[in-house]
Amino acid sequence: MMGYSKSLFFVIFFILFNYINSQNAINSGAFCQKKTITSICDPYLFNTDSIYIYNSTITQESIEAEIKRLLGVFSMLPSTCQVSSTYRLICNQYFQTCVSVSKTDNSSTIAIPLRPCRESCDYGNEICGTQTITPCTGTFTEPTIYKFPVTANVFDLSSLNGPSSYSLECLNIDTMKAGDLNSTYVPTNETVIVDQTCVYPLIYRNSTNREDDVKKGYQYLTETSDCLLPCPVPFFTENQWYQFKDLTTVTGAISFVCIFFNIFIYGFLNKKHDRHTIGILCLSFSLWCCMLSDLIVASSPDYSLVCPEPGRFARIHDSRCVANGIIFQWGAVCTTMFWSAMAIDLYLVIKKLSPPAFTIKYFVMAIFILAILFTTVPLAWDDYGYGFGGVGCWIMSNSVQNGCFWIPMLICLLIGAVSICLIIFEIVKIFKNVGRSGLSIVLANARLFGIVSFIFIEYIYLFVYHFWVQENTEKFTQNITDWVVCVQTSGSADGCPLPKAVPYATQFIFLFFLRLLGIEVCIFYGINSRSKNIILESDLVNNKYFKAIRTKISSVGATSTTKNNSSTINTSDQFNSTMFSVEVSKNGGDDDDL
Repeated sequence: MMGYSKSLFFVIFFILFNYINSQNAINSGAFCQKKTITSICDPYLFNTDSIYIYNSTITQESIEAEIKRLLGVFSMLPSTCQVSSTYRLICNQYFQTCVSVSKTDNSSTIAIPLRPCRESCDYGNEICGTQTITPCTGTFTEPTIYKFPVTANVFDLSSLNGPSSYSLECLNIDTMKAGDLNSTYVPTNETVIVDQTCVYPLIYRNSTNREDDVKKGYQYLTETSDCLLPCPVPFFTENQWYQFKDLTTVTGAISFVCIFFNIFIYGFLNKKHDRHTIGILCLSFSLWCCMLSDLIVASSPDYSLVCPEPGRFARIHDSRCVANGIIFQWGAVCTTMFWSAMAIDLYLVIKKLSPPAFTIKYFVMAIFILAILFTTVPLAWDDYGYGFGGVGCWIMSNSVQNGCFWIPMLICLLIGAVSICLIIFEIVKIFKNVGRSGLSIVLANARLFGIVSFIFIEYIYLFVYHFWVQENTEKFTQNITDWVVCVQTSGSADGCPLPKAVPYATQFIFLFFLRLLGIEVCIFYGINSRSKNIILESDLVNNKYFKAIRTKISSVGATSTTKNNSSTINTSDQFNSTMFSVEVSKNGGDDDDL
């Protein structure tokens, strides 16, 4: 699933230098005890007849619980580390062999622990790659007693009425020999499989075909671990994740209805199309597809669309997820391209330029073909699915996302930026040539310039957001690693802070801006004099059932016109604003009708 580095080395550090290694080597309350419980460490222990118990508060059961938890984490380490010698090294530190030393008066005995040799520790570091993290040269509280002696530890037990110099050879993990001490260890060539512990919310899965599982979207912690990441990844609380889903459901549904209003007016009611209505219709239909993908997400009350099973992230085999991703991708690409086309169109309006009608047809066809291309490439590479963020399915890999969406978007942003600059330049020229009388031209197209500019600002935010996330992906992945280690080593997720990723407000704004586009396009393109003219001239209004209503509207309009005759602008001005406005044009043009 991900590359584990320093955090996993911490696991080895925690295992090798656990609370047992932090104890005193000599303790008056320590005692030897025969092993009475069945343990996963049984095949690896030097002597089960005599286990070192540091004091009365520690039991064999508590040691077993600790070793189970840590060996569960051990599966996250490299496969070279998961060998019998390493298990023997760890188990013989928790269930330490106890050596009884008689006091000088033979009244009782003193319990001391048998320690693994330094050579064994060094070898464990070598195969686990933790030489700089877990040094093998440390001592206990007593500075002359080593945690991993070279050959033997010399104990001064005089304070407990024992010998002042008692030498105890270390345990050689490879040979499982420690001087002449007796051992219950039985050599075996069998590989003992240690059951892994997956602390909630991590999920245990006993896979029979790991390669197939990975293709299906199961996110294992490592290649050798049987623990799965939860889906969605807990970058946010469960409540926050559902707030994101509610946001997309509500705003997506509102945008869906708003955009359909545009499509109904410019697609069904409109009798005569020109380049302006075609542009609005295409932009609206593209956004409508994006909002349709939100309705697919909303069709599931939970996250089952993107998380079909616990610990599984939806992939190319999940039809609803793929449909969600394809529809969104096609709509998003078309929306971006048609927005840049609308920016160019606004510039042409102010310049009073009208390209030939056939070029509009080819231009629209080219956009649709490019959108289909950018949508099918990820499909051919099986790259539609659910990643670690968001609420729906889309393109998963950064490289394919960049090539099929963000780079084309950057090109469209540059085209849009140039168009906006040219529009501003033309407006400045008009003011210089005609003075304040040119204000009417600006006001006539203010709404259209506003929507182009608003969308430009929102696209800039989305663009910057994506590449900021991409730049910090490695850091976010490391944060997941830290969280997993914390959960596994502490035995609970309660005390572990959620892995830091995108701030909640930043993610919320990103999701909101994607849905706000539909509402904005409806307000700026769907509610204006152009759409009013289309409605009034449509068959929907011009029939016997609506004649009475239309007559009423006309009479109200006539009364309003009479009252405002005295303030009518002189239409003989050299720069009539109607000449420069798409919004107030009548339905259909002259030379650009299609």
